[in-house]
Amino acid sequence: MLDRRALLQSALLVPLMADAAMAQAPAAPPPPTIAGSGANGTLSGFLRIGADGRVTLFTTTSELGQGTHTAHAQIVADELGCALEAVTVTVGQPEPALRLAGVNEMYTGASFGIRQWAPRLRRGAAAARTVLVQAAAERLSVPADSLTVADGRVVHAASNRSLGFGELAEAAARLPLPEMPAMKPASERRISGHNAPRADIPAKTRGAATYGVDVRLPGMLFAVARLPEVFGAELESFDAAPALAIPGVVQVVPIPRGLAVAATNTWAAMRGAEALVVRWKATPHDGMDSAAVSARLRAALDQPQAQRPRNDGDWEATRAAAARVVSATYEVPYLAHAPMETENATIRITGDRAEIWAPTQHQDWCVRDVAAALNIPPANVTMHTTYAGGGFGRRLHVEVAAQAAHAARALGRPVQLIWSRGDEFAQGYYRPAFAAKMEAALDASGRVTGFNIRGAGGSVMYDYRPWLFRNPNFVDPFALQSVTDTRYRFGAFRAEYARVDLPPKVWLWRSVGSSQYGFFVESFLDEVAAAANKDPLTLRRELLAHDARALAVLNLAAEKGGWGTPLPPGRYRGIAYMEAYGSLCAEVAEISITRGELTVHKVTVAYDCGDVINPDTVAAQMQGSVVWALSAMKHEAVTLKQGRAEQRNFDSYRIARISEAPVVETHIIRSGQALGGVGEPGVPPLAPAVCNAIFAATGKRIRQLPLAGQDLS
Repeated sequence: MLDRRALLQSALLVPLMADAAMAQAPAAPPPPTIAGSGANGTLSGFLRIGADGRVTLFTTTSELGQGTHTAHAQIVADELGCALEAVTVTVGQPEPALRLAGVNEMYTGASFGIRQWAPRLRRGAAAARTVLVQAAAERLSVPADSLTVADGRVVHAASNRSLGFGELAEAAARLPLPEMPAMKPASERRISGHNAPRADIPAKTRGAATYGVDVRLPGMLFAVARLPEVFGAELESFDAAPALAIPGVVQVVPIPRGLAVAATNTWAAMRGAEALVVRWKATPHDGMDSAAVSARLRAALDQPQAQRPRNDGDWEATRAAAARVVSATYEVPYLAHAPMETENATIRITGDRAEIWAPTQHQDWCVRDVAAALNIPPANVTMHTTYAGGGFGRRLHVEVAAQAAHAARALGRPVQLIWSRGDEFAQGYYRPAFAAKMEAALDASGRVTGFNIRGAGGSVMYDYRPWLFRNPNFVDPFALQSVTDTRYRFGAFRAEYARVDLPPKVWLWRSVGSSQYGFFVESFLDEVAAAANKDPLTLRRELLAHDARALAVLNLAAEKGGWGTPLPPGRYRGIAYMEAYGSLCAEVAEISITRGELTVHKVTVAYDCGDVINPDTVAAQMQGSVVWALSAMKHEAVTLKQGRAEQRNFDSYRIARISEAPVVETHIIRSGQALGGVGEPGVPPLAPAVCNAIFAATGKRIRQLPLAGQDLS
């Protein structure tokens, strides 16, 4: 376990600078620091209290617009005993205190931001409050148990005396921290569990927030990457002369997987990157197109070999004995993350040290890759995490950091490297194209007695953590995500995965594997319900009859969504349920179709994430999840032709418009179970709920996405 002195020194040696303006100014001496410690000896985070009583929390989580920093401030303010406004949250440096256990990495993903960190933050704040009270007891010469804490002060009511946190911080910082501090019971929490205004919104609405592309350093050059259009292509040769002829362009330098055009302004760099004459080496898949991808996926559904991580009962015997077998094949395309802010990183090299500013989701990998690119120790790299103009899992990939480091070293000046929109789409790492073949066995009464599913597609984990595949028995947990651990009881249950390796890199996308399996499984269950002549809600209730928690979510969505009640003429409903990232979600979609055009009027969400820190943020995340999933379902696809993506901008990669956004009504269940995730689990049920409603309206089954181009009349 780190001792307190080592912690104090580490905190003082790596002060975080929140923006570029601070980066240009000399660092002020840090105020006294108090840091909490978990029972397992892993530090829960850094709490720094200034002489003015303000509290700074150095957190592990990037703020991507999901509201995590506000929730962290709520937890700390509540447990510490100060006003929410007194807590400032900023992202710390990669080190043991801020790394996730198990993987030993500092990153933001898997909806971990609150559910993984809330207990540790609460313990840390409780430990800090304990030593503040002890310091006050010594100063006031009174027993510690005669003191209370409120509004950033330690109060001795009997003598009407009190001391502010700022007055006590220096003395408290010298006291040993308790391993297991007494934490407040839930009944005494006045801030967490209640609505609170998002701390990041005012600066964002004023245009004052610092995103990666907003960083400015003295003497900085602006660079734009030029990457191959064909997946996996390598640089053969280039002619820099056309780029250098553009006013403002300074130099063209090689970087991993391509080139960087550096200029005195971004516009010149963009024009220079477009003007470059580049020759790329041919690849074996230069002629690949989407039809070939689909054929590979569907062929894998019938190949003899596949991994089988779930195999309950005897599916073959159950199928043979069934009164009826329902089967269907579904497919989804590659999807881009399409963040508004494209990939970027800013690097400054000083001797054998480097600083990086980036809107990243993975601080440790940024530091690792920059250190490797510059051949310096990781300890010599300082990480500054900015706001991100969209994350969605995309920014867990940090290739741009190493590219920027190579450019800065070659140019001898600070560099901000940015990807063009075209390269973001062409090389932006996708949600994998996937197909699934499903079968359900029914008995004579229409009861489900067995379920068989095989999914086929690229492995996200193979690109994300390839070293795990050294174990030949390793199964990508995203390959059948929300399937192998489903709460449904099907009787005999077999789940298989056939990995299909294709040139496009596949990556984590909001809700990852659950996104496609929500559409596959929940749409197919509607087919099963129709075959059994049952209401779709009734079938799901049968499959979840053993699980009170899941039934509560499903029933609440049905009740609040008006399931079974009359609708206005031309309106139809669909329902879907799924569990992901520790949270249970059911959605009812209300739609209409006019002259073949779909309108989603309302989506009712029932959500159980165990407990809630900021209910308003949960509702906002459900709204965002619904719109995100709606856009993907209706419009989005990356299609391939001649080995490259056809979509290079938003003119061809259609995103849902504001006019398409439905009313989203969220109903939160506080079940008291362990905290679940919020940012991702609302995505998977949307597509099947809407597509099931389309079937109710038209009698047509939607087995392939997106809806664009399909006849819905």
